Amino acid sequence: MKKTFIWALLIGIGFMFMGCPYHSDVAIDTPTIKIDNRLLGKWQKRTSDDETYIVTKKDENNYKIIEKEKTPSEGQKDKEYCAFLSVVGGSKFMNLYDPTEDTKTYYFYKVDISDETGGFTLYPVTEYITETFTASTDLQKFIQANMGLSFFYGSKEEYIKVGK
Repeated sequence: MKKTFIWALLIGIGFMFMGCPYHSDVAIDTPTIKIDNRLLGKWQKRTSDDETYIVTKKDENNYKIIEKEKTPSEGQKDKEYCAFLSVVGGSKFMNLYDPTEDTKTYYFYKVDISDETGGFTLYPVTEYITETFTASTDLQKFIQANMGLSFFYGSKEEYIKVGK
């Protein structure tokens, strides 16, 4: 019993220190950027094959993303997300949200697509931002003012295409 408690405590602490990207109740803007076909397909992190991400076209401006665990726990279902791209200061940002939530919470990632490798890199906007926004225009101004700072982003993650 004591070992179970210790493991549960360690796992809980691990989740507490695992960072999520900055999130907001407002998106950077509305979905107006057309789908970039280079992002469609089956992807995995360059550093791990524990999950795969299947990115499909939801509509002209929105992506549907399914996260599949390599070895799902019993009863665990695939996770579904929706996303769309915004452009701020010439850089693409992904607005990601869970479509099953009643109130949308948006997570933001700078996206660099590489024609050379055929992959892409996501830079999560750091979770250490404490500002909150009620208007997309204010969020855009904040991103524009800070996007060039190295500490504005968390650890980057590279993705490679797998299969067909």
